Amino acid sequence: NAHHIWGEDGQCTLRLLHYPPTTIENAEEVDESTQSNTENGTNTRWRCGAHTDWGSLTLLFQRVGEDGLECRRREVNEGVEDGTSASWVEVPPVEGGITVNIGDMLKRWSDCKLYSNMHRVRMPKTIEECAKSRYSVAFFLQADKSALIENRSNDPITAGEYFAARINAHFAE
Repeated sequence: NAHHIWGEDGQCTLRLLHYPPTTIENAEEVDESTQSNTENGTNTRWRCGAHTDWGSLTLLFQRVGEDGLECRRREVNEGVEDGTSASWVEVPPVEGGITVNIGDMLKRWSDCKLYSNMHRVRMPKTIEECAKSRYSVAFFLQADKSALIENRSNDPITAGEYFAARINAHFAE
């Protein structure tokens, strides 16, 4: 009863995503060294920069032949996540496939037993990719505003409060 698609308490969202064509000159400005290393801040040219989703679960529908999605591989050394040695893996669209991402809210709800993966959309690599748009559809399943997010490690918080805190942390002056 925590996820109602329709209703005034619901927060689920459907987004139609369009990444327009670009020129090969714009794509060439992003070389392989900066494509794979965003931690030093050298690369600012992404179709969509590295991020995790804030909600519970994301269903991403991609079209075959419109590549670009990459997920950060989770490296764990001796039981501890090692962000310094992580690499990026391409996630090509599969005919009839749906890419499923766990969001930060579900990670919290599961007391960190589920992992919210970092992902991004890279710039085109070829002239052919540059010449066409990239389209995808994302459905963000998010708990209702009044749903209580509880676990053993954190104080309870409603989903509405959780989203407000995330927005304020990212966009407050």
